[in-house]
Amino acid sequence: MAHKIDSASGSITLISEDGSGNVNLTLPRAGLGTAASADTGTAAGNIPVLDGSGQIASGVLTNAAVADNAITLAKMAHGTDGELITYDATGAPANVAVGTSGQVLTSGGAGVAPTFQTAAGGGGKVLQVVQTTATTTTSGIGTTFTSIGMSVSITPSATSSKILLMFSTGGYSASNINAVRFRIKRDTTVVRLITRYGLSSDLSNNIHLPIAVTYLDSPSTTSSITYSAEMATEDGSGVTINGDGAAGTDPISVIAMEIGA
Repeated sequence: MAHKIDSASGSITLISEDGSGNVNLTLPRAGLGTAASADTGTAAGNIPVLDGSGQIASGVLTNAAVADNAITLAKMAHGTDGELITYDATGAPANVAVGTSGQVLTSGGAGVAPTFQTAAGGGGKVLQVVQTTATTTTSGIGTTFTSIGMSVSITPSATSSKILLMFSTGGYSASNINAVRFRIKRDTTVVRLITRYGLSSDLSNNIHLPIAVTYLDSPSTTSSITYSAEMATEDGSGVTINGDGAAGTDPISVIAMEIGA
């Protein structure tokens, strides 16, 4: 028995081997649509074909033809760990290049893909605070600068950071003195000098001497640094720091705060 395929309808007709006539058995092409739309249509049962590039022809497989939530991660092209997906100026999908540890995703504005960039400092925020206290009493301070036991060490996290220093203590003078001198050193470098702190004379009573000095330094380093305070008198008369002349001492305080640029 021979057979014949009708290319127009897609049906198959069986013919008897002896040529005596057709066997009335026709097998229609079920669910494949018409010949005109069998390879290009989008109705149920149609079969799209590939174009010359091996891709489904444009307009055949529409967005509506793909079910929601049908594309899994396994079906996506592989990329690089840390990349993000964005859209370029033409609206096409694009990758955001991988940044480095600690960077933040920064918008480039309309029409510009975002990028990973180093955060712009701390924006004036306090990054760390270090405080030290001591009960050291320093007596007999004369015209030569003398350490008064106030120091603090800190390691900045960025070279652009500033260090806010706060020194707080007190003392007294039991003799005539018109002024004291105060300076702050960063390691061995003097970064702040007050030539006349201001102290009035009083021959009959102890002269109380509160010390409260602040200073903002720019060390430009990420190495550990130590700030210390020194004092001297202007006329050579003795001064006692962190002592009241009677009942001992209270802790003196030094605070260093790293301020982000």
